[in-house]
Amino acid sequence: MAGKLTLSVSQLNEYVRRMFQLDPMLTRVDLKGEISNLKFHQSGMLFFTLKDDGAAIDCAMSESDVFRLQVEPFEGMRAVVTGSVSLYTRTGRYQFYASSVRADGVGALYEQLLALKSKLSGEGLFAQERKRPIPCFQDTIGVVSSPTGAVIHDICNVAYRRDPQARILLCPARVQGVGAAEEIVRAIEMLEKMDSVSVIIVARGGGSMEDLWVFNSEPVVRAISRCSKPVISAIGHETDVTLSDLAADLRAPTPSAAAECAVPVRKEMEKELRALREQLDRSAADMLLSAEVNLKVLTARLDALNPQMGLIRGRERLDEAKRRLRETMLRRLDEIGNDLRQKENALSLLSPYAVLLRGYAIVMKNGCAQTGAKGLCEGDELEIRFADGNVKSRVIGGTEEPDRREEKP
Repeated sequence: MAGKLTLSVSQLNEYVRRMFQLDPMLTRVDLKGEISNLKFHQSGMLFFTLKDDGAAIDCAMSESDVFRLQVEPFEGMRAVVTGSVSLYTRTGRYQFYASSVRADGVGALYEQLLALKSKLSGEGLFAQERKRPIPCFQDTIGVVSSPTGAVIHDICNVAYRRDPQARILLCPARVQGVGAAEEIVRAIEMLEKMDSVSVIIVARGGGSMEDLWVFNSEPVVRAISRCSKPVISAIGHETDVTLSDLAADLRAPTPSAAAECAVPVRKEMEKELRALREQLDRSAADMLLSAEVNLKVLTARLDALNPQMGLIRGRERLDEAKRRLRETMLRRLDEIGNDLRQKENALSLLSPYAVLLRGYAIVMKNGCAQTGAKGLCEGDELEIRFADGNVKSRVIGGTEEPDRREEKP
């Protein structure tokens, strides 16, 4: 009897993997089924489950193959997947490595989704004009989610990090399974009736199309659309889109993102409030200054139209005219006086009487001035005028000097 073969787990998994590779039937296979649990990994790979009525198999697709896809796969898609069967040696899980995906119709669940979407869209439940803005300042944020999942913890962590004074009110509800839709509807209606609640977040973690199906149910979608308060949906991951997302006022890709949308950063909010307060103060100061300037302008216009002010300005102009006239008259009188003095001085210089002051005298005969001895006879009466008075005299004799111009040399 041959000895027993002892293998490690790694050796066994590697042996089985090679067995799959050596089987030509498993190296290139076309599988038909319905896609579910669709997940795009951050590495670029695609993971999903391909199932039919009796079985399911995990599938993976490399980043390069995903890049070459002609049609993006979606939940509920009936597809033909080409690839090979292998074993993931680390976990020992048997899976299908897909190289291409092509559509082969849609599943019954997806057909139901499209029918309900068409019906509710026709009623206007998804219309953009129905969307309400999320208020910037909230009193209390209501959350509809499971109390045991990680969703509520993520929302609280993000909310309290952004604003330590944020108020979160959880209204617990099942988010999957029988009766979940009724609980979600009751939770939304309960939070809607609370005056302190400003906005409602409906959230759950990721999952397959079947896991998220409650958020495609008509009662939940209608409860969100008729809610009188803004609703933020955060259902599944970023690639998961439910009818509740379409009916909500805002769709967040994750519960954490929903908390960011609902809770502003307190420090930024306080900074913005300070800036608004400063802007308000500046605006108020500018308005007061403008009002003061306008008041002065209007006062000046009123004064200009006031009859009393006209009289005052008329008196002022009259007083100013009197002052200028007085100054002009005084200046003119000074000019006339100076002119008279100049003329008086000039006349004094030309007056024959001015010579008398230097010791000369004027001899007058019969009222006429005598310029020489010629024409005087003995016995003529003369009047001699000096600077200080007149005297009378008589010619008693005299001699006549010869005219020197007639003397010859």
